[in-house]
Amino acid sequence: MRGRRRIRAALWVGLLAAVAGVAGCTGGDRSPEPAKPPATTAVVAPAGWERVEPGGRTRCARGGRFAFWARIAAPDRLLVFFEGGGGCWDYRTCAAGSTFFDDDVDASDDPSYGAGVLDLDNPRNPFRGWSVLYVPSCTGDVYAGDAARIYRAGGEAVTIYHRGHVNATAALDWVFRRVPDPRRVFVTGCSAGSVGSILHAPRIIRQYPRAQVAQLGDSLGFLFSEPTDLRELWGADRVLPDWVPGVRAIPRDRFTTPRFYQAVASYYPRVSFAQVNFAADAVQRRFWEAGGGSPETFGRALVGNLAAIRAASPNFRSCLLDGSEHCALPRPEFYTLTSGGVWLRDWVAAQAEGKPVGNLPPG
Repeated sequence: MRGRRRIRAALWVGLLAAVAGVAGCTGGDRSPEPAKPPATTAVVAPAGWERVEPGGRTRCARGGRFAFWARIAAPDRLLVFFEGGGGCWDYRTCAAGSTFFDDDVDASDDPSYGAGVLDLDNPRNPFRGWSVLYVPSCTGDVYAGDAARIYRAGGEAVTIYHRGHVNATAALDWVFRRVPDPRRVFVTGCSAGSVGSILHAPRIIRQYPRAQVAQLGDSLGFLFSEPTDLRELWGADRVLPDWVPGVRAIPRDRFTTPRFYQAVASYYPRVSFAQVNFAADAVQRRFWEAGGGSPETFGRALVGNLAAIRAASPNFRSCLLDGSEHCALPRPEFYTLTSGGVWLRDWVAAQAEGKPVGNLPPG
């Protein structure tokens, strides 16, 4: 059940993010062998996962309880991971039984059996031994919402509680109290969660002014490539950080993720921002075509959206992976993807350690 649900969520989530990718990482057997495998480090395994129901105004899309998971270990290192989970915006996509988004939190969201960066018992995992906050998606609003919406079609209606921003805030407040002064913080997420990672990164950076913070979005899509009013879409009045001047300057009905990245990266020049994508991502391509884009223009659109971010963001890096998969960090293949003799695992680890990285491959 868990596997089917993860596949379903990944299948529909590509529309709900903001794209990147530049000079390429390549996947597994398509690239030369690295000079040596990633170094392993002996680290004492952290305590087990804790499931937390914060209550209050938190809620899933159809009124169910929201919960998140945390694994508190090292006090000086924190990984924040926003789960993928799709989104909905009209009756068709929000109706009961919709495959467009994940509408509740249950045992299938439990990260205990996660792969890639979530496999915290893997000695090759650069986040082994870190404290981890895992935020599930269950509201169809890429962690941006704070509204109840009624969607209608004919004589049918469905009410959706878009409380993604409320839920994420509750989870972050919880971990802020339990990991009060980390030295390193890595903020990431897959697909819809990658939007959550950049939307909530400014608050995390402000909370931890002494920490070395890095943000990495994994497999982003096209919803916010076009001007959008988040207030109208999901009631996201409180999502945008009003203390960032460049964000305040973006008209609410002209919001795009490239503009948001540019504004935030400019305000926090000592923070590293990054994205990783598969060049032929089947999920993103499907939505590109569904929105009227031609198959042959998908690649150019992907790189073009990245170029818009890079134009004003010298502290932004990216990696474009060969292949049509969707999401790299929570996959077992996270440890086998390479580019020009560089392991993707090592590229991510360097960012987590506060070291400068370039685009992959170099040049």
